[in-house]
Amino acid sequence: MRADEPPRSRRDSFLLYAVWAFWSAGLLAYSQTAAWYGDEEYHLLASQLINGGRKPFVDFFYNHPPLYIYWNAGWMKLFGESWRSAHALSALATGAGLLLAARFVFTRLPAPAWRLAGGIAAALLAGLHFKLIQFGTISQAYGLCLFLMVGSFRLTTAAAHREGATAALWAGLCAGAAAASSLLSAPVAPILLLWMLRHNRAGHRLRKCAWFLLGVSVPFLPLAWLATQAPGQVRFGLFEFHLFHRAPSYRASARWNLRVLTGWLHSIQGLLLALLAATGLRFLAHRNEWASRGREEFELCAWLTLGLGVFLAVPYPTHGQYFILLLPFVGILAALGLYEIGSGIRKLPRPAWLVLPAVGLFAAGLVKPALELRPEYTFRWQRMERIAREVNRVTPKGGLVWADEGIYFAARRVPPSGLENSFSHDLRIPPDQVAILRVVPRSRLYEWVAGGRFDTVSSCWGFDPQQDSLGLLRVYARHLELDNCHVFWDQRHLDSR
Repeated sequence: MRADEPPRSRRDSFLLYAVWAFWSAGLLAYSQTAAWYGDEEYHLLASQLINGGRKPFVDFFYNHPPLYIYWNAGWMKLFGESWRSAHALSALATGAGLLLAARFVFTRLPAPAWRLAGGIAAALLAGLHFKLIQFGTISQAYGLCLFLMVGSFRLTTAAAHREGATAALWAGLCAGAAAASSLLSAPVAPILLLWMLRHNRAGHRLRKCAWFLLGVSVPFLPLAWLATQAPGQVRFGLFEFHLFHRAPSYRASARWNLRVLTGWLHSIQGLLLALLAATGLRFLAHRNEWASRGREEFELCAWLTLGLGVFLAVPYPTHGQYFILLLPFVGILAALGLYEIGSGIRKLPRPAWLVLPAVGLFAAGLVKPALELRPEYTFRWQRMERIAREVNRVTPKGGLVWADEGIYFAARRVPPSGLENSFSHDLRIPPDQVAILRVVPRSRLYEWVAGGRFDTVSSCWGFDPQQDSLGLLRVYARHLELDNCHVFWDQRHLDSR
């Protein structure tokens, strides 16, 4: 809030921040209690390994750009090596990204009476989406990317109206950092660059674009450094793995992708967002009297939504959580749609009379997915910590453990080489590539179990004593079931190694 703002604007700014702070506190609380997703475990373990002196691609298999895990590793050094600190980072970044989106609407809507309601709508129509709450609070790159993408969007629109190139440089840094954290955000940089090239209003446009590209390149320096040491591993982890090893069948993945894409429209939240965003696009198409700057910047939201949406539909297979990267921009367009509807209702006393029911209906859409996923809430980090304590209790000092990445992380145990990423066990690659990538095929892993190589095995993948296909009960004399997981130790034949 600026000191020269009129009293009403200062009051509205305070109310916007208050609503955002209340929502952010709830998001942070969720991140510290119920937030969990299985795929986050190997990102946390990778960050822990980095703090232990190991390098992704070079020392262990990794299949994403590394900036997020380096950022997470540095954060955990400062605030504690735990899932709680990593979850807090994601929740804070997600909240900051939605605040930037809300402030954009607050400062851009043409009618001052609508700015507070529009800003709140932009924040909550994105922030109350179930998948954003679920995935914007875990140890994956979504929260950081949301913040960086919206930050780059805001900096790009500012750079187009400034003489200097500093804002363009920072916009490029944010866009590049988002892509260097997750390739899912890769289209943002070229879309913003093309928009700035066309809509620049002050200063030298080509110089700004050059600084923007310089900014984009800087966050990729850690990846370039790793590529000089392990070019084949980097190429495989970033490209070959995703192109040739993620989908068991392209036909099955195509059907899956279709279900994911249509699934968004089978929910109250997805349908309401789509309808309001479409109404916002209608406003852009027909309100010719609106100032060109505001129109151009909202149109950029539309281009980001379209470009990202098409790109996120391409991976085989895609997943519903990928599309939360669209939500800040869709939320902005949805807020514009509410403004279009409200401005057409002559007897509407206040914007809140329209915005509150819309947000309430959107919030009601949380109920169904929360009930559907209720069984998954038994899988929490508190459970992983209890299992990790048991693993440490029964395993001798220096003993080898085979477990999920989350148990390695919680137990603060360095996994045996090749077991840092469970996605690598099912790779179908030649033996020479197995050695280069430092991975262990599942068949060899099972041989190690049968031969008693591990002092302890912890299984959270649905062990059935009646169908002990790995022969765990034959190899280990002692067995404990805890929180639907199993721990095996005390080998029957220690000389069988």
